[in-house]
Amino acid sequence: MILVIITALIPAVILGWWIYTKDSIRPEPLPMLFKAFLYGVGSAFITIVVGQLLSQIGLMVFDLNSFSGAVSTALFAAALPEEIFKLLMLWLFLRNNPYYDEYFDGIVYGACVGLGFAGAENIIYLVQSENWIGTGIIRGLTAVPAHFAIACAMGYFYSKRHFGDRSTLTAVCVLAVPVLIHWVYDALAFSEGIYPALSVVINVLLVLLIYRMYTSTMKRIAELHQRDYARMTPPPLPGNGPSTPPPLPGSNNDDNLPTTTS
Repeated sequence: MILVIITALIPAVILGWWIYTKDSIRPEPLPMLFKAFLYGVGSAFITIVVGQLLSQIGLMVFDLNSFSGAVSTALFAAALPEEIFKLLMLWLFLRNNPYYDEYFDGIVYGACVGLGFAGAENIIYLVQSENWIGTGIIRGLTAVPAHFAIACAMGYFYSKRHFGDRSTLTAVCVLAVPVLIHWVYDALAFSEGIYPALSVVINVLLVLLIYRMYTSTMKRIAELHQRDYARMTPPPLPGNGPSTPPPLPGSNNDDNLPTTTS
């Protein structure tokens, strides 16, 4: 059991350390990142409990026998509740966090919450799997990175909203973008069991989607880094602008040399 848990958590730990190394301006305290991770674990258990309650009263239906059922299940039983509770836990964690003072912190803390969810979910999948090693490898290369990229998107829009972008579009994107990405990912994953003949095509689409999430995540990281550098770089004082350097010896600047007559 201990080996299963370690295997389930390794991808989350690797990605968590990677995003920590990207926080180069003012790195967040490691205890705070671990706390954010635990908030993500909490969001996973809340999602499970609420999902079971809703399914018992018939408000959440799991239908993986048709494409329409897979699409519906992906949205209402996976993407929507999971991202809502991850956002709730991220908000609870950041609302009184004194270390949340940079744009990039939203991505760092959002990623840790998402990885906490992914780690807890991964443990459940591996414990229930007969081939936990194979399941761990597949999920470590697909589901966990997907949760990570989705959480980075949530943290990106959360920071933009928190640090002054009060537009309705940004407010909507905090939840809508993660839900949309998650919905597309799970709809493809659930469809593989319905159309085994198309499993190769579906897996190729999943790989392309994960790659697109990776490139989008890197762009968001670079953008928020630039915003943080801009906020922390003081403007030049009046009269302290760059001066024109003197001409180098031997340079072709004859207009500035005294003229002589022969």
